[in-house]
Amino acid sequence: MKKKYLLLLILFSILLSCKREGDNIFNQFTDVKVTLHQENEFSIGTYKDVASGDSIYVDFTISSASKDMHQVWIFYNGAGAAALKIPLADGEKRSFRYVYKIKADKVGLTTFRIMAVDSEGVFMGDGYTSVTYNVVSDYAHLNNRVLYMPDSTAQSSACFIDLMEGKTYTYAEAKANAGKIDLGMYRTYKVEANGAITYSYNIYSLQASPIPFKAFDFTDLSGKGRATYFSGIQTNQASTFLNTLTSGTVIQNNAISRKTTNLSLNDLKVGSMFYFKTPDEKYGVVIVNALSGYDNNRYLNISIKRQN
Repeated sequence: MKKKYLLLLILFSILLSCKREGDNIFNQFTDVKVTLHQENEFSIGTYKDVASGDSIYVDFTISSASKDMHQVWIFYNGAGAAALKIPLADGEKRSFRYVYKIKADKVGLTTFRIMAVDSEGVFMGDGYTSVTYNVVSDYAHLNNRVLYMPDSTAQSSACFIDLMEGKTYTYAEAKANAGKIDLGMYRTYKVEANGAITYSYNIYSLQASPIPFKAFDFTDLSGKGRATYFSGIQTNQASTFLNTLTSGTVIQNNAISRKTTNLSLNDLKVGSMFYFKTPDEKYGVVIVNALSGYDNNRYLNISIKRQN
């Protein structure tokens, strides 16, 4: 029995003697250092809150103590490739200073690293330093607002909306709050030659003249309603709405380029998008998420992004 225990002890000692530890990543790439300079108001260090549209300067020096650098890469977290690759001249391969300029146009946190690679594209180090800037939100995202088809008899359907708050209103509520109403919605239909019925979903501002939906009487609101203007309709814009229109500044620039001059729009589809301008010069954008054609549940589902 003692012999058996002795053999087990010897085997355990052999296993311990074979144990190896991997390289420590925190001291494996110490040759490269990154220094961030903050010599003017636009330059940031490792973190800064900025407003949408701000200019950001990242003034840095990257150096290598013992090996030549071939390129300097700017690499954003989560990206599949470097956003910028800077080839280095002979006099820059041990120490290189550069000012990387960015336009703050996407709300939220963005982080990138400044790294060196050798002539074979092998990572040499990033000084264990990252740069993060936070673009403070200058817009609101109001998701999944539902407008129901107007009911000219009971007049109880919420077929009007305030695009700034995302609140919907019935006809009576809209008349009492005309200064808040940005658009009303209605539906028309057409009987095709084959007997099929096709529907058209339409919107209008209370300043449209004449108001295209005739079932409601707005004569006593003449000149009092809120004058909200719309751009033309763009189709299949779900990706643009979600991924491109990511700040109030971007929304405004796109809205201006699309010319918000219409007081009504016709034939909205799923994926349709249009910009709007309110009387107080606030810009926004609307995407159509869903349409329902059922007579007992007819609605238009939209999402809104608008400037603060």
